[in-house]
Amino acid sequence: MKKLRTSTAALLLLALMLFGSCLLLSNPKALRDDFRSGRAQALTGADSPGFPGKLARWIAGANHAADEAAARQTALITLYGGFQRLIGCEIVQDASAANNVVRLKSGKLNFISRDPKPGNPDGNAEILNDFAAYNNSLGIPTLFVLTPQKISMYADEKPAGAVEYGNENANRFLSQLSPETGTLDLRPAFHEAERGHNYYFFDTDHHWTPEGAFLGFQHIAERLRTSYGFTIDSQITDLTGYQKDTYPQLFLGSQGKRVGPWYAGLDDFTLLRPAGATSGFSFEIPHKGVLREGSFEDAFLFYEMLETGDIYSLNPYVVYTGGDYPLSVARNANDHSGKKILLLKQSFSCALAPFLACGCSQLDILDPRYFEGSVRSYIAEAQPDLVMVVYGASDTCNELLFTPLSE
Repeated sequence: MKKLRTSTAALLLLALMLFGSCLLLSNPKALRDDFRSGRAQALTGADSPGFPGKLARWIAGANHAADEAAARQTALITLYGGFQRLIGCEIVQDASAANNVVRLKSGKLNFISRDPKPGNPDGNAEILNDFAAYNNSLGIPTLFVLTPQKISMYADEKPAGAVEYGNENANRFLSQLSPETGTLDLRPAFHEAERGHNYYFFDTDHHWTPEGAFLGFQHIAERLRTSYGFTIDSQITDLTGYQKDTYPQLFLGSQGKRVGPWYAGLDDFTLLRPAGATSGFSFEIPHKGVLREGSFEDAFLFYEMLETGDIYSLNPYVVYTGGDYPLSVARNANDHSGKKILLLKQSFSCALAPFLACGCSQLDILDPRYFEGSVRSYIAEAQPDLVMVVYGASDTCNELLFTPLSE
């Protein structure tokens, strides 16, 4: 049996090499243009004289042409991933120099740094503490919500040889926060959930599923009720009040796109929406000049993201709110409390924001990675009832998310 598997793997590797070569050579014009581009880029650096310099430039051009051609051929990615699965490889080198794709013991995929080191989130914690103090000076409380990452802190599901420090960094970060900074760590809630932590994450993507986002919303809503004076109707946080539409085998996530569907398959995608007729919502994306009004679906669900097509280009995850923007504003005329939240987010909140908008009158959604203005000036002008920062356990060392809060 072992000999048969070895022979099969060898034949598949040979077929992969032959097929890949054919694909790479299938567009000679693009190959030539990419070769010239790579060679031209090499000319901008130190230029060695004579034959060594010419050879170095030719090699640079050839490497660039091969890389660009491979990136255009998703069939090659599918074959490559199928071969890695056949030989039982659990750590697959990614095209990016920064990461590898790992297959966890649960069968789910995740990125892990190729050169992992424990991070130091102390500087980001200091920024958040100072940010919360600033908001407090305006009479506005701050709540930091830590969303779980795909790799649980309660079970070691990493394959042999894989090292990752996201939860350790998050623990250290939380320990540095001042009492003035409200905190909600969602990791215990996901661990204790009836279906368990892994159920709430995609197989081929690092994001939580819509069910995971809704579970997070349920716990956030409870904190808003108990600590910040929000009167959120229990029907809004009751999952039985939402219709579930399942789209089978639709989604190839960020990690899946690196290794193809033959390595880990495809994810089903479940869409959650209020079962009853709803109206009175709006969703504005100012820099795009977009204003969507009407029902929950009309405002927040971008159904074009669910259209069937190339699995390598489709991204159903952003059917909620359509993607990441510098600023967007959700309004809910059904909520008469007048409560206003400013949400500082990363991509996990794409699926969270529509549910959160059901529990307040206005939700200003700001992504510090893309927002070009002053976050503090925006808060001073907007005067929300609460500033909520929702970042993941793997984000606590990410300066791009925290540095804008100091400006």
